[in-house]
Amino acid sequence: MRLDTGRGAFLGSAPDPPITPPGRALREAGVGETMRERVSAESGLRGAAERFGPHPSVIASGRAMARFSAVCYLTGGLVGFLTAWLVPAWEERAAALIVSAIALISGVLLAGYGARLSIRAFYLLVFATIGVLAVQLSTQRGHAEATAAALLLPLLSMFVHAFFDRRATLLADAGILGLIAVAEFAWQALPVAIAATLVCVNTVVAAVTGWLVRAAAEAETDLLTGLPNRRGLVRALRTALADCDGEPLTLALLDVEQLVDTAAARRGPAAADELLYTLVRAWVAEAGPTTLIARYGDASFAVLVRGGVSATTALLARLRAAASTAGGFPAGTAGHRPGDSLTLLTGHAESALLEARRVGGNRTVHYEDTAGVTSQLTAALTAGEFAVVYQPIVDAADGRVTGAEALARWIRPGFGSVPPSEFIPDAERSGFIRVLDRWVLRTACRTAASWPSDVPSKVTVNVSGQELDQPDYYEQVVTALEDAGLPADRLVLEVTESTLDAESAAALEVLRRLRGLGVRIAIDDFGTGYSSLSRLHRLPADILKIDRSFVAELRPTDQEAPVIAAITALARTLGLRTVAEGVEEPYQAALLRRYGCDEIQGWLCGRPGDGDLVGAALAGPHVVAQVLAGNR
Repeated sequence: MRLDTGRGAFLGSAPDPPITPPGRALREAGVGETMRERVSAESGLRGAAERFGPHPSVIASGRAMARFSAVCYLTGGLVGFLTAWLVPAWEERAAALIVSAIALISGVLLAGYGARLSIRAFYLLVFATIGVLAVQLSTQRGHAEATAAALLLPLLSMFVHAFFDRRATLLADAGILGLIAVAEFAWQALPVAIAATLVCVNTVVAAVTGWLVRAAAEAETDLLTGLPNRRGLVRALRTALADCDGEPLTLALLDVEQLVDTAAARRGPAAADELLYTLVRAWVAEAGPTTLIARYGDASFAVLVRGGVSATTALLARLRAAASTAGGFPAGTAGHRPGDSLTLLTGHAESALLEARRVGGNRTVHYEDTAGVTSQLTAALTAGEFAVVYQPIVDAADGRVTGAEALARWIRPGFGSVPPSEFIPDAERSGFIRVLDRWVLRTACRTAASWPSDVPSKVTVNVSGQELDQPDYYEQVVTALEDAGLPADRLVLEVTESTLDAESAAALEVLRRLRGLGVRIAIDDFGTGYSSLSRLHRLPADILKIDRSFVAELRPTDQEAPVIAAITALARTLGLRTVAEGVEEPYQAALLRRYGCDEIQGWLCGRPGDGDLVGAALAGPHVVAQVLAGNR
């Protein structure tokens, strides 16, 4: 069955039949299990996440281990060379220079090629280093050089506790502490005070590093289910995409909201939590150790499968059978294609899930870019066919330009300008919208950074509620600001009210963190979505944008505008500034100004154009009228 959604298409499968034995059903997972009994099962759930991928630590990666070890080797080599230079009468000077040279070369090689090494190679590297330090301590007994070598042991301890699994960590700890003991009691290579201090320092370093790693692990773990949360999924996806080497990889998103709502309505919120936990236990047991299951949202899960569509469909059939006593659920899947980024893959899967929700029922929808929409949009972005234009935002009282809103435009060779109403829906359906949004953010920040810094200004960039749910969105904004050199208070993120889930803890937390950084938040299209006082009160906002539909209702003969008056009064009460969109006529601006609207934007102020025009308008009030008149 083909489900057409425009230029892109989805391949829909029929409801999956239960093909697993009844023993896999939820009733055998223990629906009545209490929360206290979960503790014994936590290790199994975490184990499934840990076994997916080659690294034993949440911060371990080939690049991180390579950089850390490269710094250690380069530092040791430089210390050796400096010591040999400062102590020319050193008997072992020639040997020290050779060892230092080897350390420096090793550091350079690790910095350049260490990311390609396996985790076992780093295990061997650490134990070999312990051996080299043992030889150094043995041959330099009683000399200051022995103490210098011993002082490198805390660095090894830090590396081990940051990146190694428990078994390797215990072995390395035993080797480090054993070496200190032998150096003190057998070789008399170290003073007693130095040996005791090293034991204490190694213990403290091990404890602090281990605690930091555990804290990082908990930040990537969902506390209710014990599964990786969305941040943990992102890390696993990056690892999987880097290591797949052409192997098929499929991401599936499962929506169990209806099951959770039903359980909560019948038996209360605690029953909904019990259902989620029981589902997870059954799914982890069914999926096996090579498949990663993560909690994607409050009532959604992600399944990362090392296989293609057929393998994923078969697995989803088994997962549905395991949940047969609770009911069915829709799912969307997307396969990774060469060149697809993590953002595109998750966007494709989300698009498929949205289509599965629309169709309804126990349905799986597979994303397939049959018309090449994603490829076409990606190629257009790479070729420079997309541009960012800026619509001026003007102070309603004096007509002074205060900033601009960044808008994406597609100028397609041979076809001219493609209306946003055509390519934006395609981008949203294909998942390309995330790539486009982040490109617009980076471009807008660079442009705004070139505007005059001695006058207040801002650039407004649109962001979707789904984008705010992404665990790396805060870092994306921070990176864009830092790369452009743009102060945070000159960026406004415009969130469409109807797409922002006011109950989403993740989205609200991102907004709060960004506001704490200085970024301002605007609520777009206010009054057209799910507006309510309680909802608006929960949203961390600074600006309220009045939707163009209210402005369009204003007539030349109107002496009053009760809706505008109510919105501006509400905004003042909540301490928010107001910006009216779609202002095209002077009488509209006059009414908005009368009722206290702070800023306006629309064709009356100027059509979207080049960022340099906005910069020129900001440079001095005497050019505002000329600039805007030429751009209307």
